[in-house]
Amino acid sequence: MTKCCDDAAIAGRARGAPPPGAAGPRPLTGRSVPPMFLQTLPRILIVRTGSTAVEVQRTHGDYDRWFRDALAKHDLAFDLCDATRAPIPDLTSHVGVIVTGSVKSVLRPEPWMDGFAAFLRGADQLGVPVLAVCFGCQALARARGGSVVKSPAGWEIGAVEVTPTWEARLDPLFEGLPSPLPVLATHEDRVESLPPGGILLAGNDSAPIQAFRVGESVWGVQFHPEATPGILRDLILLRRRVLEEDARAHGLPAEAHVERLLDRLERFEPGSARRMLDNFVRLCLRDREPGRTM
Repeated sequence: MTKCCDDAAIAGRARGAPPPGAAGPRPLTGRSVPPMFLQTLPRILIVRTGSTAVEVQRTHGDYDRWFRDALAKHDLAFDLCDATRAPIPDLTSHVGVIVTGSVKSVLRPEPWMDGFAAFLRGADQLGVPVLAVCFGCQALARARGGSVVKSPAGWEIGAVEVTPTWEARLDPLFEGLPSPLPVLATHEDRVESLPPGGILLAGNDSAPIQAFRVGESVWGVQFHPEATPGILRDLILLRRRVLEEDARAHGLPAEAHVERLLDRLERFEPGSARRMLDNFVRLCLRDREPGRTM
């Protein structure tokens, strides 16, 4: 199967997860904020494009929760739209948009993806920064004329490194980030060619296009800056058999393959990837800074 993020989409929902009919936008917050103050906070729209495995949701929540937890130190409010069930709303009250990963694949089209692709084709005209992650990155590339394939390198999962390009040195999303950049990843598809006008920002041997920008304020990143080692550990253990078979199919030793992935996770420090999210928030809020004219 060719998909980004989890291949273990299981029917049912975890306790505390949104019900199956939930679409959006629905108000959420990253931390305990009195309701009377929610409307005064800058709002970011999280566009969810599927749901993670129910086993992962029990401990870590769904994809939108990962972002809310990662951004909890910022004074923000969040709205959630499930793009698989509802159209993406007007953005006049939002300062930015985050598109999540998914169990879906752009290589296996579904009816809802047509409207979602139309949204991504016009993303640089929205007037707010957009960050599309994993499946979102692939969907962004394909919607705008790039290509996506099932990765010939097989699954890339766990703690990996990507190398920012020279262009990334001038890109505000990568400001202050090291090279190589340690990140967390979980995907089986990859962007194979950039869309016209796309600027390559990072890559590695497994996925030469790990990050790119279109226009001035729309980014796609193949990796998960919002994820934690705990999330990736649960995902790796959940798909142990699949990963061992994938390693064998790509000429790698399957024995202890999962243990090696877990060992690398133990040494992962999420600080650098989280700084990318801090950069994105700063970009979302820049027009709210006193005295700013651009």
